[in-house]
Amino acid sequence: MSTETPLGEMIPYTITRYKREQMFEEETVVAVEIPLTFVVNGHEVATLMCTPSHLKAYTYGFLFTSGFIKEADDILAYECDEKKWRVDVRVKNFVDPELLGQRVYTSGCGKGVMYTSMMELSARHPIDSQVRIDGEKIIAAMHWLQNCSNLHNHTGGVHSAAISVKGAIPQFHIDDIGRHNAVDKLIGTLLMAKADTRELVLLSTGRISSEILHKARRLSIPVLASRGAPTHQSVLLAEEMGITITGFIRRTNFAVFTHPERIVTP
Repeated sequence: MSTETPLGEMIPYTITRYKREQMFEEETVVAVEIPLTFVVNGHEVATLMCTPSHLKAYTYGFLFTSGFIKEADDILAYECDEKKWRVDVRVKNFVDPELLGQRVYTSGCGKGVMYTSMMELSARHPIDSQVRIDGEKIIAAMHWLQNCSNLHNHTGGVHSAAISVKGAIPQFHIDDIGRHNAVDKLIGTLLMAKADTRELVLLSTGRISSEILHKARRLSIPVLASRGAPTHQSVLLAEEMGITITGFIRRTNFAVFTHPERIVTP
């Protein structure tokens, strides 16, 4: 396994700036994007574009939300070649991708993939969580997320995501060129830690689309919060799944689209 990282999360680049009717060269940085290939028990299952960080968490999260594993212990071996950008994984029981149903390619930047069987499974039973979240804490946590990313501040080319316990300020965040990748990396981190998810809020700077909702439901996360908007499909599904969606989070207010009973005033 390679121990040398060929690329970081951003690289320097010389651009030409147009400003006030003049043009001049300027040094900047751009977000790095790499094609990561997942090979499970010798079978190539997907190649996805992502930011080259938290790749082990990404592997666990992607394989979990795609239905290749049910828990972290299902992965028996993990190896990542950071020169070829290839992850080789050995799992207890290999599931043929054909049995997972049709591939559904996710919307937005950093294209991802989900399988229809996992999407159908995630919608079967509503989440049973009695958690109550102070609305002011959601606003504070989102404000923290918007200002914590050095990569976003320098490049403007990534989404950020984080996990909050009952609305508290998160302990860490994850960036990626794809909002669904960032969520998979978070889910992989929680999966490896065998964390209790019943009182968690998933915070994202990107919109909440149906594939983000399915990923959260797979790990029974009851509350999703975004500075952006949900799609109509995610709102309809969240009602059935028992998930609270909040969006358009600003300094003084936000919108609650589903299950508002989980949001309380101070």
